[in-house]
Amino acid sequence: MSNEVVKFDPTKFAASVANMAKGASARVGFLKMDKTGAWSFGTDEIPVSEDTPVYIDPMGFVHGWQCWADTDIQGVQSELLGEVLAPMFEVLPPRPAQVPENGRGWANLHGMSCIVDGQKLVYSTTSVGGANAIAALAEAYAKQYQKAPDKMIAVANLSSDSYKHKNKTYGRIYVPMIEIVGWVSKLPEAAEAAADKAIENAKKPKAPPAKPGKPVKPPPPPTKPARAARRAA
Repeated sequence: MSNEVVKFDPTKFAASVANMAKGASARVGFLKMDKTGAWSFGTDEIPVSEDTPVYIDPMGFVHGWQCWADTDIQGVQSELLGEVLAPMFEVLPPRPAQVPENGRGWANLHGMSCIVDGQKLVYSTTSVGGANAIAALAEAYAKQYQKAPDKMIAVANLSSDSYKHKNKTYGRIYVPMIEIVGWVSKLPEAAEAAADKAIENAKKPKAPPAKPGKPVKPPPPPTKPARAARRAA
């Protein structure tokens, strides 16, 4: 390794920061609905309210297979053991023959890509209720294509419905509800645009703090009027 001292290049450093931010923002998070019917996304489980706009990518629908760990086995924690995906416009991939160790088995998966609060997210489900919600979206997209093919980005709100399972041990079962509230022609700016804007703002020179003004001297006290000279007698 050379002992030459590396000189700091502000231009190259700014480009490196920009590329690193883009790489980080390109990671796709996960959108999910929990067992209580509440929606959230990301590792921090950021809540998604029912009036939050969700922009659904029409080319982001997928199907395939998932295998989750069997938590009925003592000592086994819930985790995704395997996944095989393909775009919805392609044929469903064959179901894997071998089940991973401690896996429940391969389940049919349906999913979609969307943007929520500027974040690229993927929602995938192996439940019957989830598959029905995705199927309803597909029907809505088919009708929209016949009506207005120039506006194929669905804007939806997320909520949930529930029913009591016949087996009382399962309690109340929640199913996802994806309600389309509008259609637009373009997806909103995603995380890359937000990162670029943040970097651009960071590179702008900041105005120096205003210098404190000189203290204002208090006005002098009013002078007393001179006494009139006494008249000579």
